[in-house]
Amino acid sequence: MDVLSLDIMVAALRLAMPIALVALGETFSERSGIINIGVEGTALAGALIGATVAFFSGSSVVGLCAALGVGMLLGLIHAVWCVYLRADHVVTGAAINLLVIGLALFLTRVVWGWRGTSAAVPTLNPWILVWGMVGLIVLAQVYLFRTPWGLRLRVVGEHPQAADTAGINVFRTRVAYSVLNGALCGLAGAFLVNNLGRFSVGMVGGRGFIGIAAMVVGNYRPIPAFLAAYLFGFVDALQMRLQDVIPSHFSIMLPYVLTVVVLAGFLGRAHVPAALGKPYIKDQG
Repeated sequence: MDVLSLDIMVAALRLAMPIALVALGETFSERSGIINIGVEGTALAGALIGATVAFFSGSSVVGLCAALGVGMLLGLIHAVWCVYLRADHVVTGAAINLLVIGLALFLTRVVWGWRGTSAAVPTLNPWILVWGMVGLIVLAQVYLFRTPWGLRLRVVGEHPQAADTAGINVFRTRVAYSVLNGALCGLAGAFLVNNLGRFSVGMVGGRGFIGIAAMVVGNYRPIPAFLAAYLFGFVDALQMRLQDVIPSHFSIMLPYVLTVVVLAGFLGRAHVPAALGKPYIKDQG
């Protein structure tokens, strides 16, 4: 088996896109100071609602918009809890994951019965989506490091007091980028549905958490995070081919083993925003 064959390289690009979208969304969110481990559940919600709306409307575009909408809603809920109520970011994200998993199990069985999977849904040309998302990642890199808006975002995540003094609304900034993170994670879920043509409860399969790993490996930068996501996508594509050679329960472990190994090597080297996970309390004086 040729591990560098064109088929595997192309398949890796498609498999990498949901991971890359989560990594991009979490990059924006964490650059503003908000941790969101609820990206796994948000991607699942995007897949669930996107598939359901696409099935009943008969339109993949309407389903895609619905996935974006539910992702934005969950991002907003997370932001309100973390920014205004000063809840623990990790606990809030975990709550979103648990909520969505329960909701997905319930709705899937109500709408499609006990199969745990949906009927076939309408889809778009995946390559239109892939190249559009690659372009989005490049634009995000430029936005973060070559525009005044990107500079303001980075200041909020590093020195919120200084940002506030300069007239930047820290609360609104964090809410806005948390909502953007939710939208991109919802889009990641919709992309998974578009790839498979149907929804199943376990379809996200840890890609949200792997997206966070890709963001860390990419050191909170969109293009390096995308390259890390492509590495994970390549391993995912490779394990599908290896199932013909080794038992599937061993090959399926590869992406998750790689995640642990890569995180162990890169976590201490990443430049974590100084105010990440810390509530901002505005000085009333």
